[in-house]
Amino acid sequence: MPFATQPRHEEARVVTEERPELLLFCGLCGLLGNIAPLVLMAFATEVAQHDFVSDTVSDLARGPHKWIMDLGFYLNAGGLLALAIAAAHIHLGRMAWSLGIICLSLLALVVVLLGLWDEFHNSAVGPADWTIHTRLTLLLGPLYLAGPLLMAGGIEGVRRSYAVLFVASAVLWIVLATVFKLSPTAYDGIIEKIAIGATLLWTIPLSLFFLGRGWEKSHRLRTAEG
Repeated sequence: MPFATQPRHEEARVVTEERPELLLFCGLCGLLGNIAPLVLMAFATEVAQHDFVSDTVSDLARGPHKWIMDLGFYLNAGGLLALAIAAAHIHLGRMAWSLGIICLSLLALVVVLLGLWDEFHNSAVGPADWTIHTRLTLLLGPLYLAGPLLMAGGIEGVRRSYAVLFVASAVLWIVLATVFKLSPTAYDGIIEKIAIGATLLWTIPLSLFFLGRGWEKSHRLRTAEG
C-alpha cells in the first residue's frame, strides 16, 4: 500500500515514535567521538614529542605517529555522524534544525577527509602553502559557527541552558578561529586547541541530551511493559 494511502494514525505513529536504543547509541557515540580525540591528541603530543603550544592538530597528524591523530579524526567524524542521525530521528525544529543536521553531517565528512588527506598534505593546487588539507580546514569555520546557532532554537524548548551553551560555542569558536588564523606560529597550536574546546559546548550537551532522552524513553517503555 502506498504511503499516501495509509491511515492517518499509522502515518502519525511512523513520524513521531522515538526509539530509545537509537538515541542511547547515538548519544554514546557522540560523547565518545568528542572525548576520545582529546585523549588521543594528548597521547600523540607525548609520543611524538610535539610542542603543545606551538604545534597544531594537523602537525600531530603528520609523521611516523600520524595514525594516532588520524584515529582521532575518524572517531570524531563517527561521533558527529551519530549526532546527525539522532538529531534527524528526534527532530526538534523546522528548517533551522534540519540545516543544523546538515552541518553535523558535513562536519563528519570534512573531518574524515582531513584524516585521509594528511597522507597527501604536501599536495597543493596553486601556492605551496595552499594545500587541499588547508582548504578543508576552512570549511570548519562556517560549519561550527552555523551548526550550534541553527540548533539553539530547537533545543531551547527542551533545555534553555543548552541553548545558551550552543550560542556560546558558536561565538567562542568564530572568535578563537579568527585569532588562530592571525596568530604567530609560536603559539597558534594552543589557540587552536582552545577553539576546538569551544566546539564541545555544542556537541557534548547535544550528546548528553540524546543520552538522557533515550534513557527516559527506555524507562517509560519498561514501565509500560511492566
